[in-house]
Amino acid sequence: MAVVKANYVRKGRGERETAKANIRYIQERPGRDKEKFTRPLFNNAGIMGRHEAYQFIDEEGSKGRYFYRLKLSPDPVKEDTKRDLNMQKLTRQMMTRLEKRLKTTIPWAGALHDDHTDIRHVHILAAIHRRLQRYELEALIRETTTICREQRRELEPGLERAEWRDATRQLKTPYQSLKFGKRRSLTAGRQTRKPLVLAGGGSSAKAHASCTCPHCHFPQSHNSQGAHNWALSQILLREP
Repeated sequence: MAVVKANYVRKGRGERETAKANIRYIQERPGRDKEKFTRPLFNNAGIMGRHEAYQFIDEEGSKGRYFYRLKLSPDPVKEDTKRDLNMQKLTRQMMTRLEKRLKTTIPWAGALHDDHTDIRHVHILAAIHRRLQRYELEALIRETTTICREQRRELEPGLERAEWRDATRQLKTPYQSLKFGKRRSLTAGRQTRKPLVLAGGGSSAKAHASCTCPHCHFPQSHNSQGAHNWALSQILLREP
């Protein structure tokens, strides 16, 4: 499942400066070996400059909006397995979903971090007119997970078939006995019965177990007492 974290800059003195400091951080955070980077900022329209980000901070701050710091991180095992997801596209789709949910336009700026950690993620600063509720964030996580997995399937068309095959294999595994706590196969408890033949050919004849005579190698039948046996072929060939 994708990870989406969120916290906001508390309103008060210096909130715009805090938001601008966050823009500088997501753009200039040092890399793995403390090397300097200047990462490109982007939003729904495309690549943007730092001054454009500062501009929407000043404009939205004057309207009393909350500055939210969001972090998007696809699952590195099930979603961003090969580190090939289009992170800008995912971010734009996620923010579009959030705008539809809140029914408002959300100015934002984001930057991809893939140089100081093995788990790629995007930092976003967004200006939102009110505080997000817990259920809204949970819904955003589910929706983001869905679009991450949809893009994974687009990159690997055979993945959906493999998932279906794995699910089918699970249906063939032994089930767990709830009563005894032991694993049993799906055919547990079934006994293989020996073929039965009718002696004499009459409608009231009883069924007997059959075998082969070790001496003459003719098929034989046993009665219910197990005390007598006879060769069926000799019975059939016996003259009246």
